[in-house]
Amino acid sequence: MTSDLLSPLGPLFGPNFITITQNDETGREFQLEVYPDANNHMLRANGMPTHYYFVPQRVFLAKKQTSPADFDFGMTLFKGLLTGETTIGITDDVTTGGAVETGGSFCTFATTFAVPDSVIRGATKKLKQLDGIRPDEPNPELGIVTIVENNATIEVPDLIKVGPAKMPMFISAQGAGKGSIEATGISAFLVTCNELAAGAIVGSLKKGMSPFTVHYNLKQQFYINACQVEVKVDVDKVFEQFSVALSAGGFLGLDSISLSHAYQSTVTSGGISTKITMNNAVVDDALKKMIESQVEDIRKFALDMVKHEIFDFNPKPDTPATADRGFFSSIFGGSNVSMKSNYQKRSVHFTQTLEINGTIAVYDTKSGDLNDLEPAIKANLDKYLAVVDIGEYFKKLQVAATTNVNWDEALPDGTKLNDPITSIQLEVGYPDFSNSFGENKKPNPQFRGEGFHYVTGHKDQNRPSELILWNNKENGKEIVNIAFMKMQDPVPGWDVDEVILRKTIVYDPGDPRVELSNGGSTFTKEVRTKSHAPVITPDEVGYTFVKFMLSQRIPNAAISVTLVCKIGERTDRFNITAENEKNIIWEIFSDKYFNETAFTYELEVQVVGPDFTDPPVAYETKEPIKIDLPTGRIKYVNPVKLLLPPPPVDKIATINDYIKRFSSLIIEKNNI
Repeated sequence: MTSDLLSPLGPLFGPNFITITQNDETGREFQLEVYPDANNHMLRANGMPTHYYFVPQRVFLAKKQTSPADFDFGMTLFKGLLTGETTIGITDDVTTGGAVETGGSFCTFATTFAVPDSVIRGATKKLKQLDGIRPDEPNPELGIVTIVENNATIEVPDLIKVGPAKMPMFISAQGAGKGSIEATGISAFLVTCNELAAGAIVGSLKKGMSPFTVHYNLKQQFYINACQVEVKVDVDKVFEQFSVALSAGGFLGLDSISLSHAYQSTVTSGGISTKITMNNAVVDDALKKMIESQVEDIRKFALDMVKHEIFDFNPKPDTPATADRGFFSSIFGGSNVSMKSNYQKRSVHFTQTLEINGTIAVYDTKSGDLNDLEPAIKANLDKYLAVVDIGEYFKKLQVAATTNVNWDEALPDGTKLNDPITSIQLEVGYPDFSNSFGENKKPNPQFRGEGFHYVTGHKDQNRPSELILWNNKENGKEIVNIAFMKMQDPVPGWDVDEVILRKTIVYDPGDPRVELSNGGSTFTKEVRTKSHAPVITPDEVGYTFVKFMLSQRIPNAAISVTLVCKIGERTDRFNITAENEKNIIWEIFSDKYFNETAFTYELEVQVVGPDFTDPPVAYETKEPIKIDLPTGRIKYVNPVKLLLPPPPVDKIATINDYIKRFSSLIIEKNNI
């Protein structure tokens, strides 16, 4: 796709990037993959700054925001000696010599791929030299490639294969999920070990050696010239490769990460093959490999061709939704998915053609370890390692409840990132230890709406029990512990580990993103579960998330765009400018749109000149554009490319004149 507008189009996708090595002010080396803007030739020819985009090549251990000199890392080693005299639930048949010995560890840490400003400045100077920018030309602009999604994962040692058979080592990691999409953002992880594994891991860290590896599985926004892709799918091979990849990888069902692994295996085996042409010529192998394996449009196109043939999924209002909101949800609508158990080989082949043009989403993975910690942990071990005795905490059944709510975040352009929540309240029910049955001879759970509040790393033992209520950023960080005297044995209709969670979420009635079917702002849900660490989220009522990206960037204040979105009977409008074009987010918290399978949008473009007397230019899409949505409680689409309508032919010169005059004003202002 070519553009008549003097506007950056985005980083040009392909193997023609350059790698720039630059040190920061401390001498630390950084490597950046730098891609040129697809419209640089036109920008430079018209005296406008050229644009470049970098991708960091490594994930780093983050520093604490409250203590910038310290790493955001902490490990707790716990141990306990439990006896039948001191601990409820410990009986002779489960002890050795009258006691139970226990121990283990957990550690939390955060990672980032932030690049210092000094590195950006140095890389920009090198770009100016490489590009031969003259003194009378504007300096090139360098920024990070737009990240529209980040699925963070972690690798830990598979110690079960090296430990003793009678007492195997165990280690697990949590934190795989949505990582930050901001260049300076962080992603947090939790690693848990049993006693033997804890000894191995703590010993390794004391020596300053990291046993963990973190991966950022990125979806990035690039630009590609028009190409035609013929996709051929062998359904039998796709089924075989997905089955093998999932079983060999040990995945607990399908999600975005396992889906990507299985897709790559299928391409390698020939289950999915492509023929790619650009300008009527077959592309070279390097570009073909990048397009085939990294471009989201091809992945989704190929899997849409076969998903009803090889997968079982049937979204229903009462079916628990998966927490995955990435590539997986864009195909299956947030419902749980499995391979067809009764699949029969029929030698079915599909062939379809796809055209890719303009802005695309591209997959990439960056990795890193924690070896930056070595000098710090050798200098002050106590700062990063704590040892605790846990024996007393096993006398009770405890529920530790938290929330995952963004209370007050907003971007500099005014885009709201906070969740529209006023408050969350929780009540926990569990049978009374001394009177487990009511008058009807059924379990008689007693509900408690108060608990002990604390934050990770700090507990005030003198703090009294308080109402289980989260309603702001500060207490939103708190964990609330609700303790019961644990029943000795299960009773008919109730297991000793079961609790009832009664969640009451009060949404902000004034927030336009909220639309409950009951006409109010309060949603209550009751769940019976054995999970004692519930996380209450704002999307339990139902959630629609769409992130938009323009087919080309808005160059400056000369152009603004109005986006009109419609779903069901609902209409929302967004004003898009050069300041907020990267943050066009449509969110709806509602239980009304489960069965909606599509929405439409329209675009209205307004162009003005820098002078008050300049006549404005306006044009719009000819008809609404339909976008398909997955059926389910969670509807997640990221990204949706907004196709700008073509400008009137007789107004292109006027539009470019306005853009160029605005750009000149900006350059003059920056030179003052």
